[in-house]
Amino acid sequence: MNLETGLKPSSYEFFPINEMKKVLREGVIQCSDRGLYFSAKWAAETVEGLPNVPVDNSEMDISMDSSMTQESTNLDLVEYDKFLLGKSYFDVKEFDRAAYFLESCKSSKCRFLKIYSKYMAGEKRKDEESHDIMGQMNDLKTFNKEIPKLMEEMESWRNSCEMNDGFLLYIYAVMRKQLYPQDKNLKDLFLESVQSYHYNWSAWIELGECITNRDMLGNVLSRLPNTFMSLFFKLHMSVELQDSPQTFSDIAAEFPSEYVDNRFLKTKQALMYYYNRDYDLSETIFDRLLKADPYRIDDMDIYSNILYVLEGKSAKLSILAHMCVFSDKFRAETMCVLGNYYSSKVEREKAISYFRRALQIDRNCLSAWTLMGHEYVEIKNTHAAVISYKRAVEVNPKDYRAWCALGQIYEMLKLPFYAIYYFQRSSALRPYDSRMWLRLAALYEQQCLYVEAIKGFSRALEAKDIDSTSTIYAMTKLAKLYEDYDTEKAAVIWIRLLAKDDLHEDAEERKNGHKFLAHYYKEKGDVEECIKHTELLSSFGVQSKEDARIIVKELEDGLLLSKKS
Repeated sequence: MNLETGLKPSSYEFFPINEMKKVLREGVIQCSDRGLYFSAKWAAETVEGLPNVPVDNSEMDISMDSSMTQESTNLDLVEYDKFLLGKSYFDVKEFDRAAYFLESCKSSKCRFLKIYSKYMAGEKRKDEESHDIMGQMNDLKTFNKEIPKLMEEMESWRNSCEMNDGFLLYIYAVMRKQLYPQDKNLKDLFLESVQSYHYNWSAWIELGECITNRDMLGNVLSRLPNTFMSLFFKLHMSVELQDSPQTFSDIAAEFPSEYVDNRFLKTKQALMYYYNRDYDLSETIFDRLLKADPYRIDDMDIYSNILYVLEGKSAKLSILAHMCVFSDKFRAETMCVLGNYYSSKVEREKAISYFRRALQIDRNCLSAWTLMGHEYVEIKNTHAAVISYKRAVEVNPKDYRAWCALGQIYEMLKLPFYAIYYFQRSSALRPYDSRMWLRLAALYEQQCLYVEAIKGFSRALEAKDIDSTSTIYAMTKLAKLYEDYDTEKAAVIWIRLLAKDDLHEDAEERKNGHKFLAHYYKEKGDVEECIKHTELLSSFGVQSKEDARIIVKELEDGLLLSKKS
C-alpha cells in the first residue's frame, strides 16, 4: 500500500530539489497573476510536498527580485499599472470592469487577463440565466455569449502570429472546446499550450480530457518532452484511464525517492485503489491525507463514496460531512458528501436536493450527476435517472459507472440493444472488469448473438478480478454455448469446471456437466468414461437416474450394432 518511488531509473528529467522548487514557485506566481487559481494551487502543493533542503536566503531574495525585474521588463510601467488594476478587479469578480481597463493593452499577459475576464463574465451571466439543471448541457439559451466575439479576436492574433503564449493558447482552446466540443483539433491545441508553457496544470488536465484510450495517450506522450511534468501527467492519465494497480506502481516507481510523501501522488494512489474497488486501501490513504490536511475538500466526494459503500462507516461519514460543512459549505464536493450522508440514512429526496445544490454550484460536477442518478433509480424515477447518467457521460465520457448504469436501466426497461450499446461503452473503458463482460455476454445470449456471447464470457474469464461464483457462472454459460458449436471445447470446459474445488457437490452445474460428458463420451465410443459420468449423473435424483439409464441403453445399443456389423 505504501507508495514506492525511486525504485527504477526514470527516462524523465528531474531537476535538483532547489531548482524544482524554483520553477514551481515561478509557476505559482505566473498562474496566480492570470487568475488560474487551480493551477497555482497545484504547483504550490507540489512545492510544499518536496523535502526541505538548505538554501541561501540571499539566493531566494535574488530569485524573487529577478521575477519582479522580468515582470517590469515584459510590461512597460503604464501596462503594468493597468495589469495591477485589472487583476484587482478580477480578484473581486468584477470581470467586465477588469476587461474594460485592459482593453488597449498589448502584452500577452494583459491580453490573457482581458480575454479571461470577458470569458468569466460570460460564464457568470450564463449561470445566472441557467435555471433548470436537468435541461440540455449545451442549451443555446444558456450559452456563454462572449465566446464568439473573443474567438474572433483571438483568431486574428493567431493568424498574425501574435499568440505564441502558452496561456493564450490555453484559454483559446478552452473556449473552442465549449464552442465545438467535438473538434478533433482540441487535443493538439492543448498539447501546443503545455509545450509552450509547461507549468499550467489546468492545461494538462484539459489535454487529458481529450484522451479517451491508451493508444491516444501513447501518441501524446511521444510528442511531449521527457520532463517531470510529463511524468506527473502520465500518472494522472493512468488513474483517468483506470489502469491496474501494477501499471500505476510502475509509473510511480519512476519518481525520485524524495516524492514518496507528495500529496498529488498520494491522492492519485487513493483514487487508483478506489477505481479498482479496493475501498479499504483507498480509505486508509484518504485518512492519512486528511490527517495531514484536515480542512481539505478536494476529492472528499470520492472519499464519501467509499465510506458509503463500506459497512460500519456511517459515523465516519457523518463526521466527514460536518467537517466539510465547517470548512466550506458552498463547495460542490461538500454538497455531494451531504448527499451521500442522507442517502445512507435512506432519505432519498433530501439526498437528491443536495446533489442538485452541488450542480447549481458546478454544473460539471461528475459525482453529483452520477450519485443523483443512483438516487432516482432507488425512487424508481427512471426518466430522471437516465437524464442524470447521460449528463454524467457528457461531463466525462470516461465515466464507466454512468455508462454501466445506463446499460442496467435499459436492460430493466427491456430495451436490449440500447443496453448492449451502453455496456459496450463501459466494457471498452474497463476491459479488465469481469462485471462488464458478464452483463454484455448475458445480453448477447438473450438476443441469440451466440458468437458474441462466447467472446463476452471468455473475456470475463480472462479478467483478474473475477470471483469464484462468477467464474462458475461464466464457465457454465460458455460450456452450454459451445455445446451447439464445438463439442470438443464444451467438453474441455465442463471437465475443468467439474474439477473445481469450489463447485458444490450438489450443484446443478455438476449434473449438467456429467450429463453432457456422458453423451459426449458415448458418441466418442469411450465406454469407460461414459459409464463413469452416467454413474455420477445417477446420484442427482430420479430424473437424472432416468437420463443416465437412457444414455447407458443407447451406449449398449450402439455397441451391439457395432458387433453385428
